[in-house]
Amino acid sequence: MTEINRRTFLTVGGVGLATLLVGNASTAANAATGRAAAASAKGAPVPASGGTPPGPYTFGWTADDLLDFDPASTPWGRHLQCLIPRAKRIAPFAATQAHPDLDPAVQLSTLTIDDAGSIYEGHNQAIGLEAQVYTQRYWAYIDIWGTWHGQVDGPAPIEMVDGERVPGRPYGVIDIPNPGWTEAAHKNGALSIGGWFWPRPVDFDAFLVQRADGSFPVADKLIEIRKYFGFDGLFINQEATVTTAQITKFKDFLRYLKRTDPDFYLQGYDSADFDRGFVTYENRLSENNLRWLGTPDAPMYDSIFMNYWWQATTGGADRDLTKSAASAREAGYDPRVVGFAGVEHQKGGFRPEEDFGSVAGPGKPAPTSVALFVDSQIWLDGSWRGETSSPEGRSTYRDLEQRFWSGPTGNPVTSGRLEPRTPPYRTDTLNYRQWDGIAHWITERSPYGSLPIVTDFNVGVGSSFHLDGVQVRTGGWDNMGCADRALTWQYWTEGDLSVTLDESTSFGSAHCLRLRGDGVVHLFKTDLTAAAAAMAVSLRAQQLTSVEIGITWKDAPGAIDWRPLENAGGGTWTEWRGEVDLNARRIARISLRTAGDGRLGRVSLREAGKPLRPATPSGFGVKDAGDGGDGRRHLAFEWTVREDAAGYDVLQVGAAGATWHGRVHRGAFFAESVDLSAGRAFHLVAFGADAHRSAPARTTLK
Repeated sequence: MTEINRRTFLTVGGVGLATLLVGNASTAANAATGRAAAASAKGAPVPASGGTPPGPYTFGWTADDLLDFDPASTPWGRHLQCLIPRAKRIAPFAATQAHPDLDPAVQLSTLTIDDAGSIYEGHNQAIGLEAQVYTQRYWAYIDIWGTWHGQVDGPAPIEMVDGERVPGRPYGVIDIPNPGWTEAAHKNGALSIGGWFWPRPVDFDAFLVQRADGSFPVADKLIEIRKYFGFDGLFINQEATVTTAQITKFKDFLRYLKRTDPDFYLQGYDSADFDRGFVTYENRLSENNLRWLGTPDAPMYDSIFMNYWWQATTGGADRDLTKSAASAREAGYDPRVVGFAGVEHQKGGFRPEEDFGSVAGPGKPAPTSVALFVDSQIWLDGSWRGETSSPEGRSTYRDLEQRFWSGPTGNPVTSGRLEPRTPPYRTDTLNYRQWDGIAHWITERSPYGSLPIVTDFNVGVGSSFHLDGVQVRTGGWDNMGCADRALTWQYWTEGDLSVTLDESTSFGSAHCLRLRGDGVVHLFKTDLTAAAAAMAVSLRAQQLTSVEIGITWKDAPGAIDWRPLENAGGGTWTEWRGEVDLNARRIARISLRTAGDGRLGRVSLREAGKPLRPATPSGFGVKDAGDGGDGRRHLAFEWTVREDAAGYDVLQVGAAGATWHGRVHRGAFFAESVDLSAGRAFHLVAFGADAHRSAPARTTLK
């Protein structure tokens, strides 16, 4: 089977995978060639042109790969772990929602091409040197995040010809998520799930081998791998006919998996007949496909991704989703927990055929939850045209991203389409005026239930890097895992204030917020107090004439308690600071009111008193990891993880100063193509949850 449409497996208008591939293979191939040529003509990186990356990467897994898994021998295993537990989200509180009458029970699931714009595709690079790749910054709306792309089986090098895939590349059935995306999901309280893609040209029975004691070896290894790499489950796309015997055994496999690891989240695609194993699409929740959820004492899937034909231009099986909701309730389930109505953005962009906004919105509780297919396609298309290769181009696509999530005005409080949707759909796909915005359907979620809260507006990618206002890197980098927890709203403003993400400078990452005008920006939805009597506030900003912090108390949500902050100087980035007496009251929202055109580089909120400064790291060492080209070397670092550290920065130190190479939350780091003429000495600095930094550990490459 050709690989050209691996990323478009789901149905178009209910047509199955085989029909889609046959009908679109030549068109897709021509489009890919044209896009690659266009990007190359502009001198931009050509997506998917890089083959196998150096250093750590994820890959596809067959049954044999799973059975052979051993952490000690898995290539770069320590570098691909997520050690961050999933944050607990605070309870809904309508008074501080952008739309107080929006139902918080409606959930969002998404399948995302998490390497959109990268030159690496068949093997997914977790940390790289690419400023043009897509990263997610709207985690406040996502409950279940899933990776979407095929990956070549095992660690074998990938052959490329002029940026095009060589036919016949062997793809795995299982894809684990990029660990950086799992880290980001967990920081924000979302689930991170990998993928099970069938069909693949391997033996399906190899996954279903059962021991005499009833256990399944592949299921046991999936559980081991899930726990070792730190992700939460799988999206199962079972979209090719299997035999009745195989589908029966597959159901036993799922029951065993859930019985052995109840926390293993499984979302299944509405594509497989429960009894006989052939491909079928109900296009709704029904008595038939709800059987895939199992029973209370023998569960299988946790939820179902409904095929897109629940609502279609020429009909649809359940246009208002009321049949789906009724079927779920009759079967004893909450339809907003088990049912996700698919919306196809890979081809539809801002104008998909499905209109979830017709059944959901403020004051209009949706009957089911919603699932987005490839919300990152807008960025990916831009990258094929070379438009995300410059800061200006990335700014354009970050603006489009903001309108996708926050609505056509870019402000979630005024989300909702600005003009009626008109057919034909899947055309004029960048017309965001006919799009509601996710904030119009889904309430903002928040992990901010305790202090400290610190952000440098790190979105996990950049063309530079700064520490304490000093630039310590000039080249591009990407690592979704080191992104700060997301702002709750981007951007909920009041008054004459506009806010944009700014790549031109930074205080503590690669971005800051550009503020223009006077007004209010709401930053964090919270439910917090503190053991200390006061909350210490510290901001870093440029060119602002006044800054006030606004506290919305949970016991008085109708008004904001404004406190002016003191200008404490501080050089290029002025520090604004103050304290807020808590008196055992709970804070429900944190806002800023500013005056003047300027930039915001850091927001730090912590309990007043002793900072959370970690000890100097131990066990820090470096090894040569191979030729990096042009006289450079790849380097591999390891150290001992400490509980008092929230993360670690790796820096190269020489006569010209320090160069930042990366930030991770684990005890291993791979630095790609290091110029050793800048020095062979390296520092490792740990930082605490409130961003206070340790003294450096030191090592030298011999």
